[in-house]
Amino acid sequence: MSLQEKQKLFESVTAPEILRRDPSVVLKPCAGCGGRSAKRIYLQAHFPVVKCRGCGLVYADEHFTADDLARFYSGDYYRRAYVCHPKEIDRKIAADYAEAFALTAASRGGGRLLDFGSARGTFLAELRRRGYGGRFEMLGVDINPDEVRMGLDAGLPVRHVDVLAEPLEAESFDVVTAFSVLEHMQDPGGTLAALRRLLKPGGELLLTLPAGDCLILGSAVLASKVFGRAARAYTDNVFHEEHLYYYTPKTLSAAFRKAGLEPVLFKGAPSYLETHPPGPAVAVAAWALRFASWACRRQTMLTAIARR
Repeated sequence: MSLQEKQKLFESVTAPEILRRDPSVVLKPCAGCGGRSAKRIYLQAHFPVVKCRGCGLVYADEHFTADDLARFYSGDYYRRAYVCHPKEIDRKIAADYAEAFALTAASRGGGRLLDFGSARGTFLAELRRRGYGGRFEMLGVDINPDEVRMGLDAGLPVRHVDVLAEPLEAESFDVVTAFSVLEHMQDPGGTLAALRRLLKPGGELLLTLPAGDCLILGSAVLASKVFGRAARAYTDNVFHEEHLYYYTPKTLSAAFRKAGLEPVLFKGAPSYLETHPPGPAVAVAAWALRFASWACRRQTMLTAIARR
């Protein structure tokens, strides 16, 4: 699939015209504080990206329908989402996730593990390769039936389940992981509450997601202001359609506590583009971004652990 074919998936996505005409209008309430007063920071191809004036949460004032989301989260997601990247990118990213998993207290013990948004289960396969299989009973769940089918064909413990609609047994997991998932959810607060319900008392939730205060987001906002539409090939790929929320340690701490979870750790990390650039032409810029983001303490990704 080409980048153009991927973009066609969003051709039918429309937002109310008033959002394009009037930058002072915000239709979607903030998931953090419920407010509707926000500053527009970017006008994406299909909807604005705003920053809540009340709590600082950055989010897309989007109006995806269930059909819009089902159309995108189906088929071979990795081949589509990482269209510009080399083969085995899913396995390389899974190795990054395994490094993040090693930060949890649960990784030093054992028990039951749920990977929420597991796709085909590549992260679980990586944990098995690293020797965790003997200590953890693993389960991956995802709403994409095609990805789940690929995981089952590979012998991995994945299921086609929407845990928000079909709850699993309460207090049944020692650790829940959700890698690059929360930013895709239309109701992130409800998602965190549902995942907390699945954790045993003292259990851990491990997330990775794009950081709302990272250097690359700031550079995209600046490029948009300076170069306007001429920069859209870059800026629309930074603020792309799939990402609906951009959290910082402050806004994610508030979301954790609202869901009944206690923040334990926040750690910046580079993105997959910075660690696995798709060829030498991009590698220099990717490594420069990685160094600058680290030096400014404004790294692209945020790793977070919370405890029930």
